[in-house]
Amino acid sequence: MSRSVVYLLLSATLLCCFATLHALPMEGTTLSFRCRCVKTTTSFINPRTFRRVEILPAGARCRKTEVLITKHDDRTVCVDPKAKWVNKYIKEVMNSLEKKTLKSPLPTQTSRAVSA
Repeated sequence: MSRSVVYLLLSATLLCCFATLHALPMEGTTLSFRCRCVKTTTSFINPRTFRRVEILPAGARCRKTEVLITKHDDRTVCVDPKAKWVNKYIKEVMNSLEKKTLKSPLPTQTSRAVSA
């Protein structure tokens, strides 16, 4: 094989390696290949105490869907995504987001009367 073919194959291999490393899930500076929730609760948590709600879908990192709630006191609680109150809360939030996007005015083109 000629040197140019070897360099081309080496370059392609390195490019694939870098692309694979870039696609790996990263959390901070360490790799994370496990679920974030060790245990979950079905107990009701008042939505007024929520600062943020994260829904992490099942994937290569974790086989189950995870719902993490960060409260105003910076504590994070993992809740069972199958709990009725969790599903109800998520549906309400999604419906309110839909209503907001439907209410937002779409840009329309206005026609002006031209006087001669």
